[in-house]
Formats: sequence, structure tokens, C-alpha cells
Amino acid sequence: MKLLRAPALAGAFVACLVLAGPSSHAQDNRPTLRIAVQANPPTAEPLDAESNVGYRTNYSIHDTLLQFDYAGDFQLKPHLAESWNWKSPTELEVKLRQGVKFHDGNEMTSEDVVFSFGPERLTGQKAPGFPMVRRYWVSLDKVEAVDRYTVRFTSKYQDPIFEQRLAAWTAQIISKAAYLKAPDYNAWRLKPIGAGPYKVDRVVANDAIVLTAHDDYWGGKPNAKTVLFKVVPEVSARVAGLLAGDYDISSDIPPDQLKVLESNKDIKIVGGPVNNHRVIWFDKTHPVLKDPRIRQAMIVSIDRQAIVDAMWDGRTKIPNGLQYDFYGKMYLQDFPKYRFDPEEAKKLLKEAGYKGEEITFRSFNNYYTAELATTQAMVAMWQSVGLNVRIVMVEPGGALFAPGDGRAAGNWSNSALLPDPLFSLWSQHGPASVQKAQGAWENEEFYKQGEVLERATDPQTRREAFRRMLQINEWDDPGVSSLHQNAVFYGIRKNVDWAPYIFLYMDLGPARLKFK
Repeated sequence: MKLLRAPALAGAFVACLVLAGPSSHAQDNRPTLRIAVQANPPTAEPLDAESNVGYRTNYSIHDTLLQFDYAGDFQLKPHLAESWNWKSPTELEVKLRQGVKFHDGNEMTSEDVVFSFGPERLTGQKAPGFPMVRRYWVSLDKVEAVDRYTVRFTSKYQDPIFEQRLAAWTAQIISKAAYLKAPDYNAWRLKPIGAGPYKVDRVVANDAIVLTAHDDYWGGKPNAKTVLFKVVPEVSARVAGLLAGDYDISSDIPPDQLKVLESNKDIKIVGGPVNNHRVIWFDKTHPVLKDPRIRQAMIVSIDRQAIVDAMWDGRTKIPNGLQYDFYGKMYLQDFPKYRFDPEEAKKLLKEAGYKGEEITFRSFNNYYTAELATTQAMVAMWQSVGLNVRIVMVEPGGALFAPGDGRAAGNWSNSALLPDPLFSLWSQHGPASVQKAQGAWENEEFYKQGEVLERATDPQTRREAFRRMLQINEWDDPGVSSLHQNAVFYGIRKNVDWAPYIFLYMDLGPARLKFK
């Protein structure tokens, strides 16, 4: 009974949220989609909501000029743009789709596109998006309006993946008029005006994000009138709430709960491996970990297959480095796989003169699926080879890399948002990374190879740079080490016709979400 009580109360809260919605939806017979999630981003503005949970919600609010064929071969296709062509190796002209309406009713024009990438919002040194420029827009020189529905992008050099950047994070198009009308940035970030299938009704910190249908959406009228992302941190409550009918979808269901849901005739399981790696990060400035052999010993003493089998029921896989097969020709299939070798770990520790000094390891409380159990398993493996590792629990957010408390290592994840190794190896571990900003890890050779990867147009030259970067980051001077490819499983009621991509974002647009 206690297990069901919390979801029942949550269901009552869901009803209150829906009833409190805009009166214009009072006669709307479309259903409300209720999604139980482990966490939500703090805002609805992509510039400051880049995270696993931010990816999940923000793609319903904002659209980009181009989009990958997520359900197919990942080729680029038109989205807010209807076509594009190169005028020169550094000049790309984009024809906008006409008649696109923002959530505030204004039509999207080239003026909005220019502003979305402009100095006030993104590229200026005092702009809220400026920290993202080094990660996503280092090649961007300027954006100009050619006419009402044509925009010209000029790059500083011939960028091998510039078109892909227009489909990536931070490329979302927002309403210039609405941005300038907002009283301040904090008000804007809680209720930004985009051009996606849903508009923001409200963001309630640590509680819920409520979206309502944007019926003038260029891609068609959404099939849900309201979408609720309700924070339900406990797995048991997300499972019980789904079984009780309080939620239509429950996210991040661990494998040990899948059979419970699969046995219910009204529920099905969807999902699987996604383009996100569970990784551990290292602080190379730590008095013990400054010797790379200690980090290497931690890497080879992890039995990754045991973790995948025990925590994931074998439903995901161990990668060969921080890369994905959807990179296509840039994927290094022959890069060495991780090895489990406790004897090598002991040898490395002896060579490094390790004397049992304490190493702290930071972990969230199951922000990632099965996180705490995985952390405890790794600590046991480390202890078995002589490593003295202590778990330190932290809250999601800035505490992960914050100095203090003997910062040494911890849990993390890396996502690939487009099919190229610039994302995530370079974007998340290069000179614009949080690791660099927080003084945890940097490597000059890695940075030099990253510049080659960023600017070279010859595929083989880029592959060689990528290979060297992987070798440095994964072994020679470890900054992170991948544990396994992450997997996301959703419990979903069978009257909901929806399936996820291999990305973390939930496409709830009219073509992807339907109700039986």
C-alpha cells in the first residue's frame, strides 16, 4: 500500500496541474500525456539546460533549421529550413520554411535566425550562450539575413561538419521579439518562445515541467493537448504509478524492474541502448591520481561485463572507447576494447608506489540508472586490487566537479548529439569542457589533435587525429573511462503509440506520438 500511495498523490497533483492549465483547452478532447521522470532540467532554455534530462524535454519546445533522420540513417534533412546550399567553402545559404509560427504567434523570419545565433543571445562575450560557443560554434564567423526567408552563414574556415552543427544542440531557433520582450533572462529561461510542437506552460523546480500543444506547429497539430514531465525520483514510485494508471510513461526503468512491467497486459517496454556512455572521470591534479598509472589501474580493475550482466541483464554493451558505431566512416572499429586485468592493476599500483592512500569517488543517488549499485560494485572491485576508494554522495549539478573534499574521481555520462567524434570526445573533454574549467583534466597534445579533428577536411587525417585523442584520453593520460553504453527503458501504457530513438530526447511531435 505504501508503494502505491505516493503515485496516487502524484496523480492527484497531475490532475490539479491539468485543471489549472489555460482555459482555451477546456473543450479539447485530446489526452494529457503524463510522464514520470527521475529528474528535470532547471530551465527550458537550451543554452543552460544541456544535460541528459535537458535533451529529453527541450526538443519538444525548440526546433532547429536542419534535423538528422533519427529513425533512419542519420542523414540531414530539412526542418525549419526547406533547403540549403554552399555558395563557397565557407558560405552556406539557407532557405527558410515559410509560414512557421512561434509559440507567441509571430512568424519565423531570417531576423529570428540571425538573432538566435547573434551576439546578444549566443556569440557575444556577455551573452548567456557564450560558454557554449567554444564547444559548438568555434568555426562560426557571422550570420546575415539575405532576405526575409534566406540566411547566409559564414564560417572562419572550411568546417567539415558545419551543416551538422545546424542540427545540433544550441542551434535551436527562438523568437527575437519574445526574447527582447522578456523582463530579464531568468524569466525568459523559464518560459522561452520556440517553434517546436509544444510550448512551455510552466517549469516548477524539482517538481514538474508542463507543456501545452502548439496547434500552429508547422509539422501538424500535436496529438496530446498537454505533456507533463513529473519528477518521481524513486524507481519504485515510477513503476507503481505506471501500474496504477497515474502515468502513461515511466522513464529510466532499471532492468530488474522490466519483468514486473512486462507481465502486465496493459504495459509494454520500449527502449534500449542510447548514444550516451556511462563514464567515470578523473582529477589528474589529485595527489594520488596525478600518476597516470593509478588511473590506469582503476580502469583495468573494473569488470565491465559483470556490471552489464548484473545491473543491465546483458541488455547493453561495452564500447571500445568513447565512440559510437553511428559515427559511420569515423568509427574506429579496430580500437582496442577495454580489458579486465586485476593482476595488471596490482602491478601498476606497485610501480606507482601506491601506499593505500584514500581516493574519493563522487556519485549521485541514481541520477543514472542503477548508479549507486554500479558504484558500490566498482568500489568492491577496486578494493580487491588494493585501492582504498571511498564513496562521496553529491547532488546533481555543480557539486560533481566542485573542488574540495579530496576531489579525485566520480560518475558522469557523455552523449553524442551528432554522428561525428567532435561530439562528444572533443566537446566534452576539450579546452571548453567542464573538466578544463574546473581544473580537473587537461592535455596539450589532446588539444592539438582536437584542432586537427576540428579543421581537417581529409577523412583519413581526421581519423588519425581521433585515434590519437582516444588513446590519450582513455589510456595514456586518462581523463575519463567508459563503463558501458547507456540504455534507457520506458514503461508505457499500450494505448500510447510512441517509440524512442537511440538518442535521449523524446520526440513527442505529431508524427511520433499517437494514441490508440
